[in-house]
Amino acid sequence: MQGRLSSAKKKVLMASSSTTFALLGAVLMVTSCSHNHKATHKFMTVEATRITSTNFEPMVSAVSMLESTKNVALKPQTDGTVVKILAKDGQRVKAGQTILVLDNEQQSAALDSAQSEAKKDQLNAERYEFLYQQGATSAKTRDKYAVQAIQSRDQAKADAATLGYKFVRAPINGLIGDLDKVKLGDYVKKGQTITGIVDDSMLWTMMQIPATQANQVQLGQTVMVASQTTPPLTGQGSVVFISPYYELNGTNKSPNTLMVKAAFPNLTGKLKTGQFVKSQIVTGKFTSLAVPVQAVFMEAQQPFVYVVVPLSKALPKIKASSSLPEATKKKLESLPTNTPIVLQKAVTLGQLQNNLYPLKSGLQKGEQVVSSNTALLRNGMAVKIAPTQATKKRSN
Repeated sequence: MQGRLSSAKKKVLMASSSTTFALLGAVLMVTSCSHNHKATHKFMTVEATRITSTNFEPMVSAVSMLESTKNVALKPQTDGTVVKILAKDGQRVKAGQTILVLDNEQQSAALDSAQSEAKKDQLNAERYEFLYQQGATSAKTRDKYAVQAIQSRDQAKADAATLGYKFVRAPINGLIGDLDKVKLGDYVKKGQTITGIVDDSMLWTMMQIPATQANQVQLGQTVMVASQTTPPLTGQGSVVFISPYYELNGTNKSPNTLMVKAAFPNLTGKLKTGQFVKSQIVTGKFTSLAVPVQAVFMEAQQPFVYVVVPLSKALPKIKASSSLPEATKKKLESLPTNTPIVLQKAVTLGQLQNNLYPLKSGLQKGEQVVSSNTALLRNGMAVKIAPTQATKKRSN
């Protein structure tokens, strides 16, 4: 089977590299058999593209999930009944902003009492310090009131902290999650998860890169991400971590892949944690002649294009051919020498990007290739080139 495939491929390649008059044989025979002279001038209209240089950026692609760099759970630090809810689902909050208020009458009263006691003891400490300086009291008495003032101050601080636990505050800047789990009057416990707060200003994603492409990835390379929505939401960041080892078989892991982490700013604020995106790591940049994807067709796993050339370029070899009938030659010679014809040509291409193939070999800069109706063409067929948009504008 392999021998037959190799033989077929060789035949295709031999056909593509044969002389111009051999390539034109089929169409010349068709032309010679036509009985209507006018019909020979009604050619198929095709679009054509000039081969020019284009900048390419080879990429390694993966589908991965977004995560925020900061994502914390909102938990009360004490038990209590919810008496106020001061935020809404999806609201952007700042660190320290109060989200919930728990019942705190007892703690507020204790703090008021402690602060009054602390103020009284501070005044006494200052009074006995003055009396000591005047020699009206002993150092022992002065120290007694000084210590008492310190103890009262510390107790007031402790009571203030206890009261503070009754105010459930945002630990970070970010977007607050679903608050439907708690309502006014609900009793919550210390450590109970109420909701989450996500700081989505910076995002990261972990990509599983196949081992065959892993050597192309380096720290600092640009990473483009795009959501699966219509239209897609986009972002740009860079590779910040490459795992020192390949993944092994296990839960949620792909064997023989390399974990690569990319981080990027969420400039639009529309990309979200948990969202799946297409991630593309830009592994390099180069300039190459480019072939449009519409111009390429395959035969025996070999890519080909149809090159447009004027009849005059092939006519000398056609006239010199001893294998073509004279009638066929005369039919072709009756056409204008600038009549465009197409010749099948084998090409070597790189990886497709943005509907363009980088050209490795087979064509020269400035050559014209057919980019429409290629399935209807044959070697040596005369065609009519459709005017480009630029040509249409100039004619108007």
